[in-house]
Amino acid sequence: MIRLLPKDASAVSLTLAAAAILLPLSLGASNLALGALSLALLWRMRRTEQRKAVFGSWRGEPAWSALILYAAAGSLASSLGSDMGVSAHDCIKDLHRLWSLSLFVAALTLEPEAPLWPAFASGFALAAAVGIAQSAFLPSDGTSTILRAHAYVHPVTYGEQMAFAALGGLCWLRRPSTPDTRAWRWAMVVTILCAAALALSQTRAALLAICLGSIAVAILEPRLRRWAAAAIALGSLSAIAGHLNRYGTESAATFIPREQQTRLALWHGAWRMFRDHPWTGVGPGHFRTQFTSYFSGTIENQSPWGTAHNLYLHQAAERGLVGVAALAGLFAVLLWRSWRAGRARSDAASLWAFAAVTAFLIMNITETAFQNEQLATLFLLVWAFGTARRSGKGAEIL
Repeated sequence: MIRLLPKDASAVSLTLAAAAILLPLSLGASNLALGALSLALLWRMRRTEQRKAVFGSWRGEPAWSALILYAAAGSLASSLGSDMGVSAHDCIKDLHRLWSLSLFVAALTLEPEAPLWPAFASGFALAAAVGIAQSAFLPSDGTSTILRAHAYVHPVTYGEQMAFAALGGLCWLRRPSTPDTRAWRWAMVVTILCAAALALSQTRAALLAICLGSIAVAILEPRLRRWAAAAIALGSLSAIAGHLNRYGTESAATFIPREQQTRLALWHGAWRMFRDHPWTGVGPGHFRTQFTSYFSGTIENQSPWGTAHNLYLHQAAERGLVGVAALAGLFAVLLWRSWRAGRARSDAASLWAFAAVTAFLIMNITETAFQNEQLATLFLLVWAFGTARRSGKGAEIL
């Protein structure tokens, strides 16, 4: 019998594991789990030594400080924008990310051996199975030959989730946290399931992200280079197959399909906004309200658009140089901390964190993944799990 959670797990461990299970499935349900985690942490923090440990973990975590600076830069851009009411929604998202990271850092400080591997595997496996079933049994929506797998979220978000999942499986298979062969076999099944779901999502940015994430894994684990090469080959083939499924036999001259031409138009609009408002941008949330001032007409029968489909240009347009500098600082800290953890330790979680950061940076070239609360929270949990300090490999059973 495969054990999901240890019998003696604390409330902090249980609620953290619940968040890991629910994040691929539902933002609302995962927020309830985060609320329960907040209460569990407050209960533990009634003890002086536990409270000191939590406060110390926040003070000693550069990413936590970088995220505060990022949120502060967003607040500054909001205060100088044309309508703070419009910007309030984005500011709440900034606070949600800060709240989530604060919980994860604190929880993993108090419970560094929390059973997150089986929790992640359970949530990812369920989401993958639902998405595969959708593509296999539901009719196409008319935009492609085969319905894009998406489970409970948008197909793009789903593809990005499955990219994280497949990378995590690859890392665990190379650095298993238990010698149990049954766990290894189950991990292989979950990894294959998530890779198949990723391919069926037809999300090319996520497929490119898993290719570069696999390269990141191979940098820290040279013995995984053959696996990484296989992942890159499969990702490339899946991207080509997805393109043909959605656009048919378009000529080479139109291999960059309409949606990529759409992105180029959106990027141009974002760049023009940035040039007109270089320091603090037009204000968080104002890309949509300002879009018609920079692009006349419609794109794919839609106007205005609420996102530039590129996080870096979108943030430049809405938050200016101040916001982009804060974002760059945050991502640099996340990459640096995960790189150090991956090199210093021999566990799968640290390897996964570095691969996830690498993949996430790529995802945001054609999407604004960091502004999706569900995906950003999942990403921060993977990162915190991989960079948390541990006394050993743990005894989780997948």
